Amino acid sequence: MDIISAAKRSLGYMSRNGVRAGILEISESMSKTNPRGSDYRPPSDYELSVMRRLSESLSLRPLISVIVPAYNTDEKFFREMAESVLAQTYEKLELIIADASEDKAPLKAVCDSFEDKRLKYIPLRENNGISENTNAALDEATGDYIALLDHDDLLTPDALLRIVENIISYSKRTGKQPDVLYSDEDKILASGSQYTERNSKPDFDPDLLLNNNYICHLTVMKASLMRKIRFRKEYDGAQDYDLLLRALREGAGFSHVPQILYHWRISPASTSSNTAGKLYAYDAGVRALEDHANAFGIKADVYNLRNVGYYEFRYKGDIFESRPDLGAVGGRVVTNAHRGKITGGIMDKEGNVLYEGLPIGYTGYFHRAMCQQSASALDIRCMRLNPEFWDDFYKITGVKYSEHRTPGMISLRPHETGRPPQDGEKIFDAKTLPPESDILQMSLELSQKIRSSGRGLLYYPCWQVTR
Repeated sequence: MDIISAAKRSLGYMSRNGVRAGILEISESMSKTNPRGSDYRPPSDYELSVMRRLSESLSLRPLISVIVPAYNTDEKFFREMAESVLAQTYEKLELIIADASEDKAPLKAVCDSFEDKRLKYIPLRENNGISENTNAALDEATGDYIALLDHDDLLTPDALLRIVENIISYSKRTGKQPDVLYSDEDKILASGSQYTERNSKPDFDPDLLLNNNYICHLTVMKASLMRKIRFRKEYDGAQDYDLLLRALREGAGFSHVPQILYHWRISPASTSSNTAGKLYAYDAGVRALEDHANAFGIKADVYNLRNVGYYEFRYKGDIFESRPDLGAVGGRVVTNAHRGKITGGIMDKEGNVLYEGLPIGYTGYFHRAMCQQSASALDIRCMRLNPEFWDDFYKITGVKYSEHRTPGMISLRPHETGRPPQDGEKIFDAKTLPPESDILQMSLELSQKIRSSGRGLLYYPCWQVTR
């Protein structure tokens, strides 16, 4: 991330959360623990020719509709957006523009200049908001899959090719086509001269999705599913987040394409650079999550975190009553409650701590260290265990499972410096373990036992203990 972008972001952060938090944000933005560059390299002419030949030989060639709601778009950015679609190496596509601009002549002229029958221009009588404008484009789509694209952003030349390749590989692996696909992304400066802030995303994690719409760009969905659930006007600003949450409720299968296929334009009108001016979008995100919780009968309050666009599901009462699918919930272990570093918590199957060494107050790569998320393994020193596994705990540790209130609660809500533990936020009393206990081995063995039973593990980073 360049210094100017970091400073602008941190000033907005400071205005919302105070000077100390703003200084911490600047420190993390400039640190080596938060690399935010992009390694994207445009393909050469030779590589593009190879991609086109590959596209022609695919065993499956679905029609992909790229739908774009446009409104008073900068003509240069709009043309570049359209060019990035029509120049795709996978050519079986249609580009549908739903134009709600006050003066439609400029964008219509750009569309007419392409003389490409795959481009459909739809003038809308009035601007009904992002959701209804997108639905208008959706109604004209004839594709098997629908790709969502903002009116000033760009697709990489191989974006749709990689999507179709993933559809094919997913089908071979599972016997069915994916319902939703998403890719990695980065940002592009308004000048188009530089790529920055690569967002390398994890494979699909429904728990992480409840904290942040990390899927975002590029999103491609089966047309039948999108037509069924459609966009809802009351969630304008977070309409894509609401769409994904409802797709999850429909039992959709999600597939991740781990390549940059989307360039998010950094411009004054874009959410990518103007988070402070888009706070209504994050409030809409809270409402979408509340609706999701109600639909599943989850007893939880939803809060905005300090970094806009990130949320906390604060479960009320016994978390296992709302989430019987979980076998354990675990927080993080730190060297010092205020100025220390993370030494334990969420781990991979080999026992590597995912955020080890991250200073307290830092939020990590794309703020994921502060997000609830599915885990392969959790540290038993900061863990709450489903009663179904208490006997297994005793067999593994030699100690009966007992709980106490979490001693080092922190809060990630805006403007809060702390909060007391709530009912149901008790964790295992690690003081009952013998000093010579092999914490790592016990944690991995118990986590494996829980996973093999079909239950999940949830990382709950607002639980914190000092060891």
